[in-house]
Amino acid sequence: MPVTVDLGLCIGAGECVKACAFNAVDVIDGKAVIYPNCTDCDACVRACPTHAIASATPSEAKRGGILVVDFAERSGISRPLAQTARIAGGNAVDIRTSTVDAGAAADLIAQEAQSAGCRIIVLPHEHAGPAVAARVAARLNATLLSGCTDITLDDAGGVRAVRAAYGGIVKMTSKAAPGNVVATLIPRSRVPFAGRTIGSESAPETTGEAPPRPLEDARTVIAQGPNLDETAQNTVRALAAALDANVVAASALKGKTIAPDLYIAVGFEGSTETNAAVNGAGSIVALVGSARDPGAQIADYVLTGDVETNAKALLASL
Repeated sequence: MPVTVDLGLCIGAGECVKACAFNAVDVIDGKAVIYPNCTDCDACVRACPTHAIASATPSEAKRGGILVVDFAERSGISRPLAQTARIAGGNAVDIRTSTVDAGAAADLIAQEAQSAGCRIIVLPHEHAGPAVAARVAARLNATLLSGCTDITLDDAGGVRAVRAAYGGIVKMTSKAAPGNVVATLIPRSRVPFAGRTIGSESAPETTGEAPPRPLEDARTVIAQGPNLDETAQNTVRALAAALDANVVAASALKGKTIAPDLYIAVGFEGSTETNAAVNGAGSIVALVGSARDPGAQIADYVLTGDVETNAKALLASL
């Protein structure tokens, strides 16, 4: 029988019984018992709170794993993908490479995926990520899911991805059957990336801040007024780093139309023109002096009073 119970770890919680759809497990005298009609679906393995139940047959997610590819010293995709892998009962393998030559990078990544047995490869949806991802997909004859905001694995080992469309206004769900899948994930908050470097040349060292993504592609935008003092501007920069946001001057919004998931206005009254530019944002937060300011009229959340104090309070809440 491929599913076994470690009686020393089993506490008879009964979560395995609730999870089994085949009535193939029971708790007798405080210990789990697996019956011969078990199909080895891994439901009880995932449900057990003490990891007392194990399967001799690796799950589909474990057999493949997730290869996480990034290019810099900080990554906005490694943390959410590590969580995705853990939930699926698998593992994430982190690697780093140079994108000086997108074709060479794709060759290295494809070889690494095959060597590590990873059937799911995820790259950041920024800079050279989409170009390299397309080349990797071509080399592996894989399904390509581009511009994902969230990635999960289903019980069968398939991939489900939430993707932004029409400038972020619409979110749609895409599914890929078990097999080779290459995806690009929109980065979130960045954390130090300790991925193993592959290739003959190391990934380029970064000096200073990375070039900002185009304003129209940013998922979070902070617009600041022209009269903020240096201390307030430092707070805005810290807020942007925490949210992985683009920071722009309020004047940069004139004549544009953007639809980020989150838009924060800091320290300016707003106008009809700037309101029109950001009206498609998912959520709008305004840090203004008065609730009567034009920018506050379209905001979902309004913080009035001292802008610097409110910005620090917002930063502290993250």
